[in-house]
Amino acid sequence: MSGNLGPLGDLGPDAVLRALATVREGIIVDLSVPLDPDLLPPVDPGSGEPLARRDLMTPEAFRDAAGSGARGFHVDAFGGSIHQGTHIDGLAHLVEAGAIYGGRREADLRTDRGWIDGGVETVPPIVTRGILLDLAAEGPLPGSTVVTRDDIETALDRSPASLEPGDAVLVRTGKIRELETNRDRFLDRQPGIDLDAAILLAERGMSIYGSDTGGTEPQPVTDWERTVHAELLVHRGIHLLEWLDLDRLAAELERRSRGAFLLVTLPLRIRGATGSWIRPIAIL
Repeated sequence: MSGNLGPLGDLGPDAVLRALATVREGIIVDLSVPLDPDLLPPVDPGSGEPLARRDLMTPEAFRDAAGSGARGFHVDAFGGSIHQGTHIDGLAHLVEAGAIYGGRREADLRTDRGWIDGGVETVPPIVTRGILLDLAAEGPLPGSTVVTRDDIETALDRSPASLEPGDAVLVRTGKIRELETNRDRFLDRQPGIDLDAAILLAERGMSIYGSDTGGTEPQPVTDWERTVHAELLVHRGIHLLEWLDLDRLAAELERRSRGAFLLVTLPLRIRGATGSWIRPIAIL
């Protein structure tokens, strides 16, 4: 394993070529949700800050300042928690017993300008083979449904694609559609995998885990001593993708009786940050 990058550090040219071999039709499926304050819940409980857009420079203000005649630049800003909306959790997102993955100590690394080691800028571009486990084929999983090891083993057995070392695993619960119907309560109760299910996937070589929920594990968390976030981020260096829209991907794969695809995810190189907004795509 390459240093403190976790399994993503092991994805070299062979993994990229293996992933490219899954592309047959050139169909691109966007797995992100819009960064839209009217779509996403108004407040992320972890940050207390709503997503918001504001003007830094209006066209009329530029024209007045620059004397540019009829031409004026519009410059705006968009801010809020980078753990709200489609994003990747960096390895510094969770601190356990004073340390992050690799035994790196928070006291040595966290500053008021972010993390000097373990920030999301260290996450490499992600180009790998992905498989989808569709647990919502018969309908969305309700409430705080716990997805167990047995559930994952059953889904793996049913999948047209086998899980191979280096694969990304994306799990569809059907939760993401609630953004359109119940966005203000979207984060209150969520389905997710339990610890044993996460360990199973990690032990079979999963390089990254993603879901169409905002929390990966069932929410609200009932046992803070046994969490998927700690197991994958801190103990195994496996990054998490959250708030994915997997509905169209599930439909496209089902139509073709396929389970594998090329996953491309490019985190922003935000130095010292604990995560990044992303726009992941699947290519079939």
